Amino acid sequence: MATYKSGQTVIVTQDDVNRVGTVLDRYVVSKRVVYDVLLENRSAMVMITTSGKDTFINKLLTAKLCDTELIESNVPYKQLVAADALPICRTYSAGKASW
Repeated sequence: MATYKSGQTVIVTQDDVNRVGTVLDRYVVSKRVVYDVLLENRSAMVMITTSGKDTFINKLLTAKLCDTELIESNVPYKQLVAADALPICRTYSAGKASW
């Protein structure tokens, strides 16, 4: 099973459209690993998984393009971390167990 770390470039597929993004956070909700991802257009996707119908991290494309460094996100993740400027995206409506 592929797990992604904060700062890692991934491909997010939404309604058959692929977008490049950067993982902001990884956490567990209802025994499922979910991710918050900041896309290159600076919109955020919250609580997405690696298996889904409409919106998901595309494991196959991420392995082919991002893990081989053919594509890198233009999100300045390290600079945002250093400036403490990362957006807070985590959804707390999932219940106290996910905090």
